Amino acid sequence: MKKNLLTGILLVVSGIAFAQQEITYYKKGVRQAKKGNYLKAKKFFTIAIEENPFSSAYYNRALAKSYLQEYGSAIEDYTKAIELRPHFAIAYNNRGADKNELKDYKGALEDYSKAIEQEPLYARAYYNRGIVYYNLREYNKAIADFSKALTLNPGDKEAEKNKAIAEKRKNEETNFSVIVI
Repeated sequence: MKKNLLTGILLVVSGIAFAQQEITYYKKGVRQAKKGNYLKAKKFFTIAIEENPFSSAYYNRALAKSYLQEYGSAIEDYTKAIELRPHFAIAYNNRGADKNELKDYKGALEDYSKAIEQEPLYARAYYNRGIVYYNLREYNKAIADFSKALTLNPGDKEAEKNKAIAEKRKNEETNFSVIVI
């Protein structure tokens, strides 16, 4: 009985040490990312994931990969973070951003919409979805999303600028007429 109790205590203590080690690597990754050392950050997040996979480590490794323009691999990590934590609006938003970089507009729209569904006051997700709608030449939808982003985050200069551009493009296309001779 004493031996089983001692074994159980050792397993708990070693589990705590194991958890502390993964957190140490995770924190090192965060520090490196804050310094802009994304390659080193990616390495530390990878070690943390190998020790014990958890959503924040996948998410932050995905961010590092995004900064390194490794979009496909970043999307895989965002997906894993979302699997581990399904209500992770910012992971949906950032995965959408990487899909947008790869010109997967349909996938980006789905991710931004999912982020908005989870957090209806998430101004950046509306803004980002507006960018995709603009790229698809769906100017009314783009204007609506830029307007919503501005309602949620008044004074957002990027949203103001892009809303004005979308309105101008919409007007140009509306006023464009073909003359047939």
